[in-house]
Amino acid sequence: MESSRNRSHSGKRRKKAARRRGELQLFCGLLIMILAALLCFLMLFNDTVPVFPKMTLEAGTAIEPQMFLVDAQKHGTVTSFKTDLSSVDLRIAGEHTLELVVDGEVYSTLLVIEDRVPPTGEAVSAVTDVGVVPDPQSLVTNLKDVSTVSVSYASQPDVSQGGDITAKVLLTDGSGNTSVIDVPVRVISDKTPPVIEGAKDLEFYVGDPIAYKSGITVTDDESASPKLTVDNSQVDTGKAGTYPVTYTATDDVGNTVSVTIQLTLVDKPEGYVEPDVINELAMKVLEDITTEDMTQMEVAFAIYRWTSTHISYTGSSDKSSWTGGAYQAFTKRSGDCFNYFAAAKALYIAAGIENVDVVKSDTSHSSHYWSLINIGSGWYHVDCTPRSNPGKFFMNTDKELEAYSVKNKNSHIFEGSLYPDRSTKSVQDLVDYAAGKVYG
Repeated sequence: MESSRNRSHSGKRRKKAARRRGELQLFCGLLIMILAALLCFLMLFNDTVPVFPKMTLEAGTAIEPQMFLVDAQKHGTVTSFKTDLSSVDLRIAGEHTLELVVDGEVYSTLLVIEDRVPPTGEAVSAVTDVGVVPDPQSLVTNLKDVSTVSVSYASQPDVSQGGDITAKVLLTDGSGNTSVIDVPVRVISDKTPPVIEGAKDLEFYVGDPIAYKSGITVTDDESASPKLTVDNSQVDTGKAGTYPVTYTATDDVGNTVSVTIQLTLVDKPEGYVEPDVINELAMKVLEDITTEDMTQMEVAFAIYRWTSTHISYTGSSDKSSWTGGAYQAFTKRSGDCFNYFAAAKALYIAAGIENVDVVKSDTSHSSHYWSLINIGSGWYHVDCTPRSNPGKFFMNTDKELEAYSVKNKNSHIFEGSLYPDRSTKSVQDLVDYAAGKVYG
């Protein structure tokens, strides 16, 4: 009896264990099926959607189709944009649906452009008149941003009275990012226009280049660098005649002054020598008398010495053109004051030294020609013509030149108002005529 009961319990346990094994096997089978299905799903998704559904980039970023691929190594060589990117402004914040072709199939992605970088710029200090608000555009430069930048004031500057103020200029890009540039502005009360000096009637040959600004200086009581413009719109450089030319100077606050001169163009005389020919001759002389390490003053003095000593004086010359006068001086090494002046002029031009022609105003006794030069320290007289009554004329002031002139029949009398202001500071202590050296 007891034994039969034990066998019955043992059979039940075996059946229960078998049922549990069956349930475990079923669970494991279902788990394997689920994992296999998930793996298949992932593989299927990777094959059917090879692009990211969304891509976020900073404005101005250049885009390539490979950037949108989930697996660039797998699809990178067979990818292109179907969307015409010319219709997408990558510089402005916004959202754009793009279509890409991957392995021959078309897929969509959302491109989100974000612009979080504000524009930058540099301040331009300014001077303005009391009551005149400068244009904010003029107060900044070197603007940088991927989009167009608008310029305005963050707050209106107070220019109601003189003094130094700080103007706050607001920069705004196409996405609304902003930055403020602090600009120093000097407010002054200036009603005085600039002064134009050295403007005089000119004469050139038809077809020759015209040095409109040679010898012209502009000064102002407040502005450090007033602007000079030249209106030569009525000049026909290919036709002989007399034409008006107007010089206009404008200071920092807009005060202007104008001076009109007459430009006369004449036909070239027979045997006229072109400036290019003279420049070539002058360059050959400069190569012999100058070196690259010379100062401008040393170069100018070398020109003075060469011209004074390498041309023999004769009583007359053809003065129909300065190029003809220079040609005679360079090729025949002879001439009068006009040839000395013309040769020096050619050498100054070749050396890049600013120069102005000076003509004696009182010709009752004799005519005479010399130059004003400016090597950066102001205008000075230079006369290369040697004289029997000894005189040295390298970078003379008006006072120094006049001292010789009044003792020698007004040899260098001239109308000063026709020429740029001359320096009053003597440099003769820097010139050693006997040794042939200058120290400056």
